Formats: sequence, structure tokens, C-alpha cells
Amino acid sequence: MDSREREVFALLLSVWQAGRLYSPDHPQFLELVDRAYRLITEILREERELTLAAVGEDLVINEKIIIDQSQKFSFFFQGLKERGLERLTFYPGLEKEELTRFLAFICLPQKRTEQDIKNFLELERINHITAGRLKGLIEDREQPALDFASSFDQVLAFVALVARKLTWQEEISPLELKYLALSILENFSGTYWQGNHRWLSLKPEEKLWAHFVNTAILVTTFSARFGFPREDVIDLGVAALFHDIGEALFPGPALASGENHMVRGARILLKYRESLSPLPAIVALEHHLRYDLKGQPKLRGINEPHQASLIVSIADIYDKLVKKWAFDERFDPLFVYELMKAEKGRVFSPEWLEAFFQVMGIWPEGCEVFLSDGQKGRVVRPGKDDPLRPRVEVNLSEGRREMIDLSLERKISIVQTVNPFTRSKTQS
Repeated sequence: MDSREREVFALLLSVWQAGRLYSPDHPQFLELVDRAYRLITEILREERELTLAAVGEDLVINEKIIIDQSQKFSFFFQGLKERGLERLTFYPGLEKEELTRFLAFICLPQKRTEQDIKNFLELERINHITAGRLKGLIEDREQPALDFASSFDQVLAFVALVARKLTWQEEISPLELKYLALSILENFSGTYWQGNHRWLSLKPEEKLWAHFVNTAILVTTFSARFGFPREDVIDLGVAALFHDIGEALFPGPALASGENHMVRGARILLKYRESLSPLPAIVALEHHLRYDLKGQPKLRGINEPHQASLIVSIADIYDKLVKKWAFDERFDPLFVYELMKAEKGRVFSPEWLEAFFQVMGIWPEGCEVFLSDGQKGRVVRPGKDDPLRPRVEVNLSEGRREMIDLSLERKISIVQTVNPFTRSKTQS
């Protein structure tokens, strides 16, 4: 396999990430398109065409399968398939403007059908690129849609890979990390509760990666719904994703005895402050500092923790308290809310804690609950003005469903939450 063909795919991955994070007129996007164009045209001087296809978990380049794909490609594959782009073919005569317009189009967040792609190519007079579903390129395979568990497992594997690189101080692409935070926001927003059903079945090291991802899901979902600018949401997501990197016990040069995990994590991430910004290191250092500065580590010369640290600390502790429900029946969502509210002004910023539960609700989306009128339902949306009174979908007879807004139906309330860890105990 020609190393240039592999490089083309890596460049297209980077273009995709830059296009999804920024805009088609952003210098980084344009610079990457230029590099991809030069390499594609170089290959097309020697080949009749250059075809890239996503088949299952494999990358196929000109009918040759590359099996050793990294986890980082999984979101790219998934994004291409959602847009009807299992196959991309470039032909001699390709112009740079054609490539730029096409790549800008497929980076748009909207899902596309194959007909949408064909219409776009025709309208834009792009004559040297074809794209669509797999048809006769190689023998078709069944490609079931990724469910939550499969998608979550892919994220865990990629986070473990990045964590190892960080602790070994290897080169990390900030574009990849920001794109990972964006993917978590777009693919897992509002799905935090689903992960609890399988948490007990995870291996010990996977539980650490799951905590990284769960914290990032909570932080990106909250900050996006609260109205933070997109760029800030992504930066917060990266910081949340690796706030506990100091607990990743990979042997390597980043480990030093006698350091707590906050200092160790900050020292690891400071190596990447120029490419990632100092924010992840600050959050790693301060996420246990507490609002009243009485936590760890002891720092001098500051009046309060960074606002990002205050937000991440809420999500960090919230996820850890929720997981206690797997072993202690007291820790249902209402109990966790009351525990955290009791520490307002000491452990937690009063403003951010109130905002967190106002936006996310006391019962997260997906919680199964019993209502005071005897019905069982599922929380689908936090209460608009009162976190104690969310919207609940209940199942009626003959498969019918009804939405009950508890902020309007004041005579009905939530009396019990179904423990998601009970199910996972049965399965494990």
C-alpha cells in the first residue's frame, strides 16, 4: 500500500475535523485542503482514479483493505456513512476549487442522503469527484447502525489511546482532541443516563475512561444548553475529558512518586499548553480545590478557582455520586441533588451549581421514574423553571404515549426512580 494513499486519508480526516470545528474560510481548513489537493493530484498523475471507502471497520483504498485502523477514525467513518458517503472517488483533472467546495459541503452538520450529494455535485458542476453508497466496489457487508454501547466503546478506546500518549508525552493533535469533544457533544448530548446501565460490566481501567467521558458529556451538554459560544464549549469539553489524567497509571516519564493526581495531571498537560492552551492543565490542577479554596492542592495567590474548574468539578463529583447508587440504595438523583445543594458555597459555586441543575434537571434525560398516580415513565426534558418538575413520557395502552409536563400537572410528582445499576447487575 502506497504510503501516499494512507496520507491522503489522514489529511482528509484532518480536513473533516477542521471543517466541523471551524468554517470553510478558516486558514487551517484551507491549508489542509491545499495539502490534500497537492497529494491527490500527485497520485492521479499515475492512477486512473483514487477511491476511498469505509466498509465496516475497514478502510479500503483502491480496493485494497487496510485492517490496522486506529480508533480515531471511527467517528470519521460514522460521519461519512450518516451522510451517504461510504465511497469517495477522485479523478484526473480534479481542480482545487472543486475539492474545496466538496469538502466544505460534507463538513456541514446536516445528515445527507445519497441524492443530496448527487444534486450538489451536479449543481456545483463538480465533475471530477463522485460519492455515495457502496455499490459493486467490493462485496457488500452488513453494516448495522452503531448503537449507544458500540459508540461509547469506541470513545473509551480512543480516550485510553490519548491518555497513554499524554502520559508518555507523545505528540498529540489538538485538532483531534477538539474534534473528539465536538463528537461527544453531538453524539452523546442528553445520553448521560444511558451509560449507567452498563457501568458495572466495565473493567476497572474502562471505568476511569468512562468517568472521563461522562464528565465531558455533562460539561459539554450543560455549557452548550447554557449558551456558551461553540469554541468555549469545545475547550471546556477537552478540559473535562482529561481532568483526571493524573489518575491514569501508565508507567512513563510523566509519573512521579509523591504527587497527588491533581498536580501530576497538571504537569502532564502543561507540556501541551501551547497546542491545547493552558485550560486543561488549570482544570486538572483545580478540580478538587473547592469554591472556598479549602480543598486540594493548597495554592497561594488566588482568590477563587478558574470558572472552568468550578464547572468541571460539579460534573466530576456529580458523576461519582451517581455511581455510588450501584452499591448504596440511598444515592438516587434526588438524594445526589440534596447532597450537592448542601455544599453550595463551600465545595461548589452557588451560581454554577444552581445553573447546572436548572439546565440538566435533577432527573437526567432517560431516567425511568414512577409517578404519584401510579404510572411509569421516562424523563425526556428537564423542567423549564423548576428542576423538580420535568417532562415525563408515559406509555399508555395499545402502544400509545403521552407527555406529562409536571410543571403544569401540579397534582402529579415523581415518587421513585428506577435504579439503572440493578439492570447492569443482572446482565453482568
